[in-house]
Amino acid sequence: MINKVYLYDENSSLDFKKIKAFLEKTFEVSVVVKKAKDIVVTNGLLLDVIGTQKKIRDTPGAYAIIVTKRLFATGDGKGRQMHLRSSVFSYPSVISLSGIVEAPAKPREYYLAKQSLSGSGLWEPEEARLKQKLKGRFIDYNDKRLLEVVKGLAAQAMFFYLRGEPFCKSKSCRLYNAHWQEDLIYSQVKSGKFCLKHNRLLSKITGRAK
Repeated sequence: MINKVYLYDENSSLDFKKIKAFLEKTFEVSVVVKKAKDIVVTNGLLLDVIGTQKKIRDTPGAYAIIVTKRLFATGDGKGRQMHLRSSVFSYPSVISLSGIVEAPAKPREYYLAKQSLSGSGLWEPEEARLKQKLKGRFIDYNDKRLLEVVKGLAAQAMFFYLRGEPFCKSKSCRLYNAHWQEDLIYSQVKSGKFCLKHNRLLSKITGRAK
């Protein structure tokens, strides 16, 4: 059981009071917000979980979640390929605002246009026009919806710590592991709720179940 959650704000511009209130209401746990600088450690783009862990004070019964602007990736275990991540769940768990923008795939039209125009010198002006056309279908930098997405990823981090499983198969649940931007927006913004199964688990976790 968690006695306290430390929510680290590494140079983000989000309203952490709202994230704190969401976690406290949802999980009935005390949340302490802390400002942080350079606690997320990377080797190039690759996230160094152990190095990051060493920068966090290990408090018995407490859990740490870091929200950072920094973009990071994880390896495939074979040293061949890296994958951008919006979040990594461990101790501590790390959520990347840049990763939320860059890791889940944008609508297919975006990549089809990029593939056809790359190398022609026409992609940069076309990208701005295409982003305007697809506006609302993906999360961009300084997007107001980032707050809701971070709430959902923080909830996934909590489920990872409490239950060992952060994800849900239902697209209508905040725990859905979205690989596409449109699915991310649906689960975290348009739905913004937990499914029946995970609401029941929350009741057991918090002791609200009768």
